[in-house]
Amino acid sequence: MGNGVKIVLTAEGATASETLGSTVAGFISALPDNYILPFISRFYFKVDNKRGIVKKAPYGLSKVEASLLQSGIPREDIVIASPYELDKFVGDNTRILGIYVMDPLGLSFGSGITYWILKLANLPYKGMPYIARSFLNILTNKSVLRHRKHIKILVGGPATWQLTDTGFNKRLGIDVVYEGEFESLGPSIFKNILNGIDVPSVVYGGPAPLEKIPTIVTPSNGGLVEVTRGCGRGCTFCTPTLSGMIKSLPFEGHIEKEIKINIEKGNAKDITLHSEEFFRYGAKDIHPNPNKVLDLVEKSYKLIKSYGDDYTLSTDFTTAAVAVEAPKLVQEVADYMNEGGRWSFIEMGIESGSPRILKKLMPGKMLPYKPEEYQDIVEQGIGILNDNRWVVVGTMILNLPGENDYDIIKDLELLDRIKKLRVITFPLPFIPMGALRHRDFTILDKMLEDPLRGEFIRRALIKALSESKRSLTLAVDKMYNPIIKTVILNIGNYIMDFVINRYKMAERSIDKLIEIKKVEMESSLQIS
Repeated sequence: MGNGVKIVLTAEGATASETLGSTVAGFISALPDNYILPFISRFYFKVDNKRGIVKKAPYGLSKVEASLLQSGIPREDIVIASPYELDKFVGDNTRILGIYVMDPLGLSFGSGITYWILKLANLPYKGMPYIARSFLNILTNKSVLRHRKHIKILVGGPATWQLTDTGFNKRLGIDVVYEGEFESLGPSIFKNILNGIDVPSVVYGGPAPLEKIPTIVTPSNGGLVEVTRGCGRGCTFCTPTLSGMIKSLPFEGHIEKEIKINIEKGNAKDITLHSEEFFRYGAKDIHPNPNKVLDLVEKSYKLIKSYGDDYTLSTDFTTAAVAVEAPKLVQEVADYMNEGGRWSFIEMGIESGSPRILKKLMPGKMLPYKPEEYQDIVEQGIGILNDNRWVVVGTMILNLPGENDYDIIKDLELLDRIKKLRVITFPLPFIPMGALRHRDFTILDKMLEDPLRGEFIRRALIKALSESKRSLTLAVDKMYNPIIKTVILNIGNYIMDFVINRYKMAERSIDKLIEIKKVEMESSLQIS
């Protein structure tokens, strides 16, 4: 565009891509360089664009664009560019390059899980995760380097902590790191830079009021539509906690507009109502408000079906506690979302099976129930979701601050209780975020070498990969090209069988160790 656009927005290649139509399939971006060659990455992580301007964007990046436009910055001064086409937009007039990141240094849970998956299967791990490589590719882009003297590089997104906590923001020459909700301070930061006013190298934006949250202009990857922000359960390591109590966006004039944009401009056939805890949409406290949830679902369903019977509605996050508290609501929502025998994925942060860890770090996770009841709640909650045709993606975190062997034994007990349910049990290395983010950076190898933790990781991954294999058709279902879908399906089945067999060959009995640890812990509790 001539001599460049003033504000160029983009994202890591892996984050910017809709991965052949299935955002779920984007998980392979956590694989290291030795598995993702350049020709594979340009095909698999293709970014659909028109003359370099993306047709869809990661939802957070679409919100940044919308917020800048709402603040009065002219349309012609802002573009969301494909990371592979930056040379079309970065020029003499460019003043800001804004990069949205999900895992800029390869330190997030996805990269950690992938490291464990390969390491346990005795497969080579060389280089850095592709998602981190795709971030560095932007910083080393020839057009960016050519015009670097008059461009301020701003980085934002849910993984900016990786840059600030390691000091890599300075080492990589990043001018500003923006953390928090963009609508609160983001537009003013951009305007200050355009006006030549100095801004801090790290900016913390607090929760934005609902009236400042705009509707997106560029359709989102995966047909994502935000319906709530925040959570209010108070887990000390979780980013949504920083947004405070759950805030619900209105259907009229907001959610409905984003649904229409995603269908009419983005050609989305499935709309995902995004929330940190969907069944609490419209809630004023920890308890669900069934009338509000059903009103939202009914209106959204009616709207998408006005475009055709083959349009579907989904959601993405829940907790076990709300499913147990409101099983009738779960069933009523499933009648719309999983109609006709359809299955879909839903994520659940299980996090820990230890009442002690829950009391210390996740005081609201199990409410209105007690920490001692949490294992029962998780088992029942997953069962309720399964009964209503949701496959649960359930994360469990290792290396939490203050964790001991007793907590891992409780994790193993919970894992055993849910092994027959349809749940993908991903073991996550603790990611330092929120109030705890400056402590205990994950040491992946040490966890694998520890007898209890290593065995938990192995068992959790066997269950996760076995259920993933069973659900693979569901994972690739949204891919546009039927031939590519079949190829990916066959490759996925082969790889999962191979890895699972390797894990099973490494099986070892730790039952005796568990019993010894239980006795030790019970003795110490009696003494104290």
